[in-house]
Amino acid sequence: MPKVVKASIMGHPGVGKSTLMKLLKGASEDELKRPHDPTVGIDFGTIQVQPDVKVSVHDLGGQEQFRFLWDSFLPGTKVMCFITDSTPANVAQTKALVNKYKSYNNAHVIAIANKQDLPGAMPPEVIQSHLGVKTIGMVAINPKNKQTLFKELQKLACSV
Repeated sequence: MPKVVKASIMGHPGVGKSTLMKLLKGASEDELKRPHDPTVGIDFGTIQVQPDVKVSVHDLGGQEQFRFLWDSFLPGTKVMCFITDSTPANVAQTKALVNKYKSYNNAHVIAIANKQDLPGAMPPEVIQSHLGVKTIGMVAINPKNKQTLFKELQKLACSV
């Protein structure tokens, strides 16, 4: 029976959480660039990262009216991915989330500095210094980034 590792994707609205889920599921570039409706509550997906390891990914809706659900869905989480859109304002908001949840359940914590292709995006290294957790630069609408995200999830899931 394969080991299943729960990963939660968290962040404020519009930062690319659902697009990152689509990226992991193998969506085409056209699908990734299509406008997306906000996640209502939570979305789930499963990714096989090793023959004997699966990651159950939970995309937690970022709108304020759904954040009360986060504490209900976090039990069992072993990997937390905090998503920011790489703007100074969103990085500051994300820092508050990281500080609130980074010690939860001794989970592995990383940040994804999404939207690195937009003008004025803060570099991942700068975001990492602000958030205090490992941060990976990403452009979720670019299918070439799938392997980067997959390998990071694989590494974290296999170290649990």
